Amino acid sequence: MTGGWVPPTCLCALVLAQLPAWADPGAAVEAGLPVEVTAFMPRRTDCHHWTGEEAYDADRGRAIAAAVKALRCDAVAADETRMRRRYGRDPEALRSLDRRPDG
Repeated sequence: MTGGWVPPTCLCALVLAQLPAWADPGAAVEAGLPVEVTAFMPRRTDCHHWTGEEAYDADRGRAIAAAVKALRCDAVAADETRMRRRYGRDPEALRSLDRRPDG
């Protein structure tokens, strides 16, 4: 019965393993962006991807739900709004936030 939970578990591990890479201060300094904005961009893109996926069976539905939960996709809009207020005078940060997650 636990076989159905392996894909979501693996998926969560993969997503969580990437979190430190997203928040790499070196990348933020290189780009001239706040670390928070740099960390947010791939998360928003991944949420855009996962929320558009089709749950064609129960295992896939669980995998999608696990990814959406691990990425905290329900908070993406509020997090973006907060960053827009916080970095409202930083044109590079705003340009980065203006880029759409689908390309």
